Amino acid sequence: MRYLFSLILLAALCPGLRAAYIDSVRGNVDLKKSGAPDWTRLADGEKTRLAPGDELRTARASTADIFMDDGSRVKLAPLSAFKMTAENKDSVSLGLYFGRVRSWVKKFSKKFEVRTPSAVCAVRGTDFMVSADADGNSRVEVYEGSVLAGDSRGNTALVREGQFSDIPNGGSMREPGDNPNEPGDMNSAVGDPRQAARAEIYGEISKEDVLARAQEEMQSAEYQMRKTAIDAFGNRVRMEEYTIRPADNQFKYVVLNTRGDRFDFGKILFTFNAALPADLSQATANMITSPGATAPAWYLTEMNSVMSNTLDKVTEDAAGGSMEYNGSLTNPAYNLVFNNYSFYAAGPAEANDNGGLGKWLWTKTNYNVGTNTTGGLTYLGQPTAIITDQSSPSGSDVFHTFTKNTYGDGTWIGAQDFVLFDDGDILSLGDFSSGLGAGETVDQVTDRLNFERVYTSSLFGGRTIDVMYSAKLLKDAGLLRFE
Repeated sequence: MRYLFSLILLAALCPGLRAAYIDSVRGNVDLKKSGAPDWTRLADGEKTRLAPGDELRTARASTADIFMDDGSRVKLAPLSAFKMTAENKDSVSLGLYFGRVRSWVKKFSKKFEVRTPSAVCAVRGTDFMVSADADGNSRVEVYEGSVLAGDSRGNTALVREGQFSDIPNGGSMREPGDNPNEPGDMNSAVGDPRQAARAEIYGEISKEDVLARAQEEMQSAEYQMRKTAIDAFGNRVRMEEYTIRPADNQFKYVVLNTRGDRFDFGKILFTFNAALPADLSQATANMITSPGATAPAWYLTEMNSVMSNTLDKVTEDAAGGSMEYNGSLTNPAYNLVFNNYSFYAAGPAEANDNGGLGKWLWTKTNYNVGTNTTGGLTYLGQPTAIITDQSSPSGSDVFHTFTKNTYGDGTWIGAQDFVLFDDGDILSLGDFSSGLGAGETVDQVTDRLNFERVYTSSLFGGRTIDVMYSAKLLKDAGLLRFE
């Protein structure tokens, strides 16, 4: 099963004491009360009380200010996920899953701590910032006072005013050192443009956020296309597609689908080992398999993606990419191998699982993308098999397939794939044998072909994710090639 990558950023902020409240918001800030199934968009100017278990998330260009009863203040940066896990008369504990949070803690106040996937930062009377990236790596910067920081291995160090420390996920924290940076602008997203692009892939799935981002990015798109076609179910689909370069070693592909009042989309972010050439196809043409005994100059190190109907989502996260030589004397080639390639799915109830990726369904280790072989495969974290159903619903000579995986806990996910013409007719092998029209080549025919993937799942409450995208734009960007 070929999956379009994905990843969505979600998170949670949860203050606890009865007097903690959101003082102000900017942009799109969502709150999910403890035990509630849905998120609520907050309006600026409305003071909103917070209780233990409440969750808060910020979108692009969005921030939230939270006040505690003792006068301490917290600001959540854009594209962040934050949770106040506990608050009482003696202490406050905040959970940052992704993004940045700056805290101004009153002196002689209650004990105050911020936890990330890799760090614990405890203070009394301090101005400091904590950040966490999508991989769980953390950083603490102290602007006033001091912070006792610790890592997951039990190491601790005092980070003093004017210092910082980096804390890798699963590793030992860096010895605190002088921080050359002034306090960061909390109105911007975490990290450099590369990290911000990765955060956006996982963090923006509402229709409003996706369309706002697209309107902004299309102004500088390298390739873009708009067209209307018929999908496999007879529905008219307006497709908008484009690619941009968020950083010098990245490019992102986005497709938007509108069917009446329905909206689906897909995003995939490719990160390479080096700055990309002006002609993108030089890097993309051989990014899965590169023939010959010489390693390619460019290869993928990460891929991140999301497909969504704005309620449900499928995300994929691949890291540790490298090109490995196959050792063949007769057919030498380099193949893309990811150390870790994971697949997640979520309805609204699973949206916050695994830092916002969704419910973890499977992981492949040492995954050879070109040959679809792997060094290890686990399902729901266990090396147990799944029940897989595969079929060709329209016949073996028609480009329409269905695959369904059912896991040990009863969770299932299915995917239908179609290759079809603009008029909705599904491609068959007979189309090729009949010549596809007077004088047309296979390359020319791709300009009239589209791909469609439809996800169904026990997690989606009867809904589907249905994304259709054109072969032409993929060909123009070098992702499809015909010899």
